[in-house]
Amino acid sequence: MRALVVSGMALIAATYGLARFGYGLFLPRFTETFHMDSATAGLIQAGSFLSFCFAAFLASRIAARPTLVVLCAGATAALGSVGVAVAPNVVVLAISVVLAGAGAGFATPGLVTLIERDIVPPLQESAQTIVNAGTGAGIVVAGILMLLTIGQWRLGWLAIAVLVSIAAVATLRADRSAHRGRAADPPPRVRARDLTLLAWPIVAAALAGASSAAIWTFGRTVMDASRPGEESYSIVAWIVLGASGVLGATAGKIVKVWSLRTAWILTSLAMAGATTVLGAAPSAPFAAYTSMALFAASYTALCGVLIIWAVRLVPNRAAEGTAALFIALAIGQAVGSATLGVLFTPDSPGLAFTVAGILGILAVLPAMKSRPDASSCTSTTAPAEVRLKRTGI
Repeated sequence: MRALVVSGMALIAATYGLARFGYGLFLPRFTETFHMDSATAGLIQAGSFLSFCFAAFLASRIAARPTLVVLCAGATAALGSVGVAVAPNVVVLAISVVLAGAGAGFATPGLVTLIERDIVPPLQESAQTIVNAGTGAGIVVAGILMLLTIGQWRLGWLAIAVLVSIAAVATLRADRSAHRGRAADPPPRVRARDLTLLAWPIVAAALAGASSAAIWTFGRTVMDASRPGEESYSIVAWIVLGASGVLGATAGKIVKVWSLRTAWILTSLAMAGATTVLGAAPSAPFAAYTSMALFAASYTALCGVLIIWAVRLVPNRAAEGTAALFIALAIGQAVGSATLGVLFTPDSPGLAFTVAGILGILAVLPAMKSRPDASSCTSTTAPAEVRLKRTGI
């Protein structure tokens, strides 16, 4: 069990925190090397978010073969990272970033199934919690890696490829040692009418995703531009972002103490506020670092609320409902990255970040239309809390 949990956490850290979200961290170096404008940068990140959606969908189709899913996670993230490291031009960079982003889409479904198959039920909740804490840890590692490879970003991405490969191989070896010959159950077929109750949550997730794209894509760039020659300033902020993501685990308690609707409103508004403040004062250390910390905590909590929302509304199709909301979140991030890239300029980020903040505020409205707490009952609360602990940033 211990080997699978440790290697699984490392795989989440490598695919999410490094290969997927590392693009935003290294974007200033990419812009400098390939002479990209903000619109191009946004489109590349949009492609990465879309590849995540495609990989997550494909993983759901082959979920009965979790080792294959994990292999796909490691292969796409590692090959994409190598492509980034050796990219001679912006076209190869774009293709490689998109490929690397798919790794995270494969990683979570594969690991969830492996843990459910190889670990006894009483220990699964704890195992899922530890494994999915890897995202924030990966972002912290990415920041440290950036500090160690300033001026040599290609070496940084080669290191990411190596770390992804090691984590994937370790996970596959751990599965072989823990596996007892039980095959994973085939995923149930999803019917469209089972998910119609999720119409408003899907809209909310898409708007929240579009809002979050500002910091995920341009957060470090705007801080780097605000203090020329002080690269460590923005890198430390990225490390703060990763470390603060663990605070998002409070989402379940917020839902329990107040309500799901209240939890969604609080997390959406907090994320919108953090985004707006960073765009307005990227050079002020207290404001910028606080914004990054608040963004990470609220974004992680928001993802947890989405899981509970799906469980409340479609308890018999909770896994499929959760997948639908996370795909909507990623599609919103893709659209947001492309759109905000057109509006964003490093020297004047206020417009793009304000628009992103407004989108976060608008994400509150679908919760007012939906009745997310109407279906809540004791029987669905426990699964919701279990699934909440399976999510990362």
